[in-house]
Amino acid sequence: MKQPRTEGFDPNAQDKPKPLKSTLDNMPTIEKQPVQQQVQSPIPVEEPRTTVPPVRVVRDVRPDQAVRRKIKSRHPFDIFEDQVDRLKQLSLEDRMRGGAGSMSAMVREALDDYFTKVDPQD
Repeated sequence: MKQPRTEGFDPNAQDKPKPLKSTLDNMPTIEKQPVQQQVQSPIPVEEPRTTVPPVRVVRDVRPDQAVRRKIKSRHPFDIFEDQVDRLKQLSLEDRMRGGAGSMSAMVREALDDYFTKVDPQD
């Protein structure tokens, strides 16, 4: 059975603070490392030059899309795996050239071209 701590409740005890215990008591103290003097080399070292990344070119909006069209979100269609792979490859190539690489935009443009081919009156 555990023994209760009676020294905390002793009215005759003197007012001295209790020593606190920690699991870090036996750990070594953290001290600042001595600063080593840097030896200058007799040959001057050139700092690497920083290059400015190229600025992305903003593409113009197609002029025939002046009317804002509402985008239908998430309508499932079945397409072949090789079509998806080719679309991903074209998207990656467009991004590497600095474009947006939007597969959705590519599919929308292809549908517009198809509709124009099938029914040129629209």
